[in-house]
Amino acid sequence: MNTVNASTGFSGFQLKSGFSPQILPPMITPVSRPTLDHDAAHSLIESMETDFLNAMDSLTAAKLIQAYYANLQQSPEIPYK
Repeated sequence: MNTVNASTGFSGFQLKSGFSPQILPPMITPVSRPTLDHDAAHSLIESMETDFLNAMDSLTAAKLIQAYYANLQQSPEIPYK
């Protein structure tokens, strides 16, 4: 569920939800500070968008690397007449 994908660097849950769940509860009580709901929502959306774009960049890089190494295994092309 929370396994990080080697190609993207993110877990599927993190890309879908925008955060990675904690398995163990925190040892200390977090200090709550008042925030505006609008600012918090905007920040979450920006974070999710950044994570999504980073994952897409990672997948594109992985695809290029795979294509490079697959092309190394190709035999030379023989021209047909």
